[in-house]
Amino acid sequence: MSRFDLSQPPFDNLSPAERDALEARADIVYYADDAQIIGPGQSIDALYMVIKGVVCELSDDEILSRYHLRDVFDARALVSARAASRFVAEEETLLLAMPRDAVLALTDSNPRFGAYFYAGVAEKMGMLAQRAGYRELQTLLAATIRDAGCRQPVFIDAADSIRDAAAAMKARRSKSVLVRDGERLGIFTTTDFRDVILNGVAGTEPVGRHCGYQLLTIDIDDFLFNALLLMTQRNLRRLVVTENGQAVGILAQVDVLSYFSNHSHLIVQRLDRAETLDELADIAGQIDRLVRILSGHGVKPQQLGRLVQALNARLFARAWRMIASPRLAENSCLLAMGSEGRGEQILKTDQDNMLLLRDGEDLPEAAACCDAFSAALARFGYPPCPGGVMVSNPQWRLSRNAMRDRIYGWLTRPDGESMMRLAIFCDADPVCGDASLLADCRDYLQARLQDDAGFFSRFARAVDQFDTPLGPFSRLRTRVRDGRELLDLKKGGIFPLVHGLRALALENGIAAAASAERARQLALAGKLDARLADDIQEALGFLSQLRLERGLSRLDAGQPPDNLIEPESLSTLERDLLKDALAVVKRFKAQLRHHYRLGSF
Repeated sequence: MSRFDLSQPPFDNLSPAERDALEARADIVYYADDAQIIGPGQSIDALYMVIKGVVCELSDDEILSRYHLRDVFDARALVSARAASRFVAEEETLLLAMPRDAVLALTDSNPRFGAYFYAGVAEKMGMLAQRAGYRELQTLLAATIRDAGCRQPVFIDAADSIRDAAAAMKARRSKSVLVRDGERLGIFTTTDFRDVILNGVAGTEPVGRHCGYQLLTIDIDDFLFNALLLMTQRNLRRLVVTENGQAVGILAQVDVLSYFSNHSHLIVQRLDRAETLDELADIAGQIDRLVRILSGHGVKPQQLGRLVQALNARLFARAWRMIASPRLAENSCLLAMGSEGRGEQILKTDQDNMLLLRDGEDLPEAAACCDAFSAALARFGYPPCPGGVMVSNPQWRLSRNAMRDRIYGWLTRPDGESMMRLAIFCDADPVCGDASLLADCRDYLQARLQDDAGFFSRFARAVDQFDTPLGPFSRLRTRVRDGRELLDLKKGGIFPLVHGLRALALENGIAAAASAERARQLALAGKLDARLADDIQEALGFLSQLRLERGLSRLDAGQPPDNLIEPESLSTLERDLLKDALAVVKRFKAQLRHHYRLGSF
């Protein structure tokens, strides 16, 4: 029976036998109040875990960090064999001292455990996702279609009759059959039966004349998450599963969603069937519940954000088509902006959207429809944008030519407000309507951009709007609010990463809106060091995960989500990774300052 809790990071990466062996070598040591545990420059012979009491890490007389129950220190000093800081017991303290040689031996034999001590930022961030709690359930992030299974396909020949197809579907209890026509493969579904009946087609007609041959397929070893995303984006009920290029199964949307959402409500089907705003409001609440389920099962913020973006796009499009007149819907393009446009908004925050209208169309109903749409989103849980970036604001409801004029104004008068509005527009994503309107405005923007270092410097300057809350000796800088030491994740970490990638993407003509994709494309184009790009993506994912967990806990307490976190509430690993993530922010900002010569402004 284990005497100590070694289930938390990094010890959760050890096998039971490895934990028992480490515990057998460990000793319990006692320190009185104010006693020094480790001095600066002192050789290190153990890794310590707090069993009782509080340990304070200091540089001279400045407090760098505090360690509480089950917190671990000093991993960095263990590797280098000498401490850089002083560690003092703030009260009577009991520590579990694990010998240095035993710990380092485990870092050699167990790569995941060793990553805590030796890995780079990207590897260490990825290690957090392997925690035991995340392994309890295989999630879509790791599950493949082969893992989840798919339905055996029913094959018939194109020359068989529609009646034969019906008989085969009934016999096999299938809602579709695959139709072989020489080298071609088609699909005939219950929806096709509906159309056949409505069109008065005889049951003796060859089924090959009435099936679809442009199949969307997915490989059996692809991620199940990608199948769900494809179905959601393309409004599909099923995909043909292939292996080595041959059809081997049918993956139905109901099966994917059941696996994905732990048998929760099937949101996409409800969206398609919804007829009223009341129904949509209820579905919006289901999206929140799905976020809780998937976050609890370990789906990373990047993947979760993409799924929420796809579901929200369907929700917004459905609401817009209920509210807007057919003529308005046909002659406009509804855009999502900001984090929603980037696919990085998971919990509901402010509305950020815009409506582009075709030139020359007289649409007097647009204002009333846009007001109603903004009100509907507020009812769905999206509060109005404090800055007024909403379709109900005439400033964000423009014809194509008016939008071109607006872009021209931003570029020729690049003050702070213009740069902020341009940044918002750079993240636009079409939700429904005529997407060519957005494409045209983007093309106009790229055509008007000149090789003007001064302009891009002014655009990038916002990365220095907020200080990075990481001081010397990796000390987290917090501010006291309501008696608690808090740190703003968005201002201090997320925003400079997002805006820095946005600035580089704009400068280099990269159209991607998602931050991770911007980082990837910048690295491929040689505009961003590949290692730094990886670190930025992992840091952004980790900071977003902390913000999501904080937001969910706030919602549980009946409070709106915010961006503030209390570092003392984090585990040792999480605090270390927070410091590493903020160090990436500082490194990226330093590169941006040099690239854009921000010190000249």
